[in-house]
Amino acid sequence: MNLKMNFLKRYTEEDLVNIEEHNFGPFHKVYQWLTFTLTLGLLFPNPASERFRLTFIIVLLVTIQPLAVMIFIDMYKCWQERDIFNIIRHSTIIGPFLGAFFKMFLMYWKRVQTKSIVDQINSDHEAFNHLPRKQQDIAFLYIKAGVRNVERIWAPLVSVAIMMFPGMAVILTLYSYTFNDIPKKYMIHELNPPFSTDPEDMSRSPYFEVLFVYETGAAIICVLNYTAYDGLFGVATNHACMKMSLCCVKLNDAFACEDQEEMYRGVLAFIEEQQKMYKFVDLIQEIFNIWLFAILMSTMIQIGSLLFHISAGYGFDLRYTLFSFTSVVHIFLPCKHAATLKSMSTEMATMIYISGWERSRDRRVLRMIPFMLARAQVPNYITAFGMFVFDMELFVFILRTSYSMYTLIRP
Repeated sequence: MNLKMNFLKRYTEEDLVNIEEHNFGPFHKVYQWLTFTLTLGLLFPNPASERFRLTFIIVLLVTIQPLAVMIFIDMYKCWQERDIFNIIRHSTIIGPFLGAFFKMFLMYWKRVQTKSIVDQINSDHEAFNHLPRKQQDIAFLYIKAGVRNVERIWAPLVSVAIMMFPGMAVILTLYSYTFNDIPKKYMIHELNPPFSTDPEDMSRSPYFEVLFVYETGAAIICVLNYTAYDGLFGVATNHACMKMSLCCVKLNDAFACEDQEEMYRGVLAFIEEQQKMYKFVDLIQEIFNIWLFAILMSTMIQIGSLLFHISAGYGFDLRYTLFSFTSVVHIFLPCKHAATLKSMSTEMATMIYISGWERSRDRRVLRMIPFMLARAQVPNYITAFGMFVFDMELFVFILRTSYSMYTLIRP
């Protein structure tokens, strides 16, 4: 019984009794904020807008390209002057910014598979409306957790961490013009004009105003992109875990039947649902495989660079401190989601074994049990390029490697 409650995320009887009647809607109604950011971030897999999405992504990339070129020029100048601090300061910004466009093109490339995930979620939600009340309660609690993780944890954290840069620039500029005798303009990300040697040129018009608009637009793009793409991974893995839980509940209900023929049909339904669940996990792996490898490599560099930026003796900076925390959470959440999926998949074999199959007298059912157990004993991993298994051990490895990198570059 304890194992069953752990598998079902330890929901109590009171949790299930106090839930009101359910009406499971489609993806865009259940995950409204995620759908909103996916759409505005040019990531939502809508076949009707494929050409528009690709055109707008290219136009947006060309429009924002001067900002990236200017940062690379300044990084080159800093390299000539051996200014490691400003090289790292630029790299911590340009990396996530270009990563947003990388994910736009990656999502467009995987648009068919992504639409399959959305369609599968829609199909499952429609089927949930016809399930017994107990199974509906479990599905509702999983969906509620998925919405909470995106809308109350990840989206606010990303928004605050990124919009802290333009927000603090506006507040400090207004404060300076209000209370200082010699007012100063604060940039979102300090960037010297190309081929300029005078730092005062950053504050002159129209360079300051144009760059402020550019950098604000880049911040909004990153907020939408990182909220949507990473949020979708969390929702997809949570949905896979929910399918595992419901599969085992259905199997328990099947073996509780007195009629042997009805029990046999219930086992066949379990096998069918189990196959759909494995295909769903394969879709997640196929869509996010490249991205997981990219954030694995980039996050180790990013965290080490941010630690250097914070501790290099240039004073406390709230923006980069919060950005460092968000970078850690950015790699923690995929590791946690993947670890939960892996853990639940390994428990399926035990759940099948204790589901009550010994009550069956049907040879057809008894012959299927060994095959069901053997398949369930193969855990579902989420990997990066088939080389790195995402779990909490990988998260610890990333933090250790990031700190080692920090110790190498610090003065």
